[in-house]
Amino acid sequence: MNVGSIGCHIGCVPEDPEHPDYVGVRDVVRRICDHAARHGQSFALETGQEPAAVLLRFIHDVDRPNLRINFDPANMILYGSGDPIEALRAVGDLVVSVHAKDGDWPPQVPGALGKERPLGQGAVCMERFVATLRQIGYTGPLSVEREIEDQQERLRDVAMGISLLRRLGAGAQASA
Repeated sequence: MNVGSIGCHIGCVPEDPEHPDYVGVRDVVRRICDHAARHGQSFALETGQEPAAVLLRFIHDVDRPNLRINFDPANMILYGSGDPIEALRAVGDLVVSVHAKDGDWPPQVPGALGKERPLGQGAVCMERFVATLRQIGYTGPLSVEREIEDQQERLRDVAMGISLLRRLGAGAQASA
């Protein structure tokens, strides 16, 4: 199928590298990376549930050259894990794919999540985000992601998102 990279959420990486869950997730990701490497693939972790510094330490601890990042700026906001622009600058050299998604910060309630919004209508600030992608030299795909039940609304929002990305000069990379 000529797939160069696979990716997924792996769950929340604990901040404590001595925690048994951290060690368990690290070892599973090593096995996945080793399997992917045998097929000439990278394995991309999707951002969001942990701050960029925790993700970078985890990637360093996994210690596999084919471990990469699928960057989702909205997840950083939805989980309240950090500014997506600063995070992108910190992990940019590891990014192989990007979810173009937007959202609002969570309310100040423990355990609360933010709310996903149509691209360009949340807190990501797509103009700055696309400009930062250019600054770090990213030329890979931008996949518009919209996770809502109403299919008509989802299709409309994805079309508007692609249009926004094209206006921002990221059109050749944008897809649904």
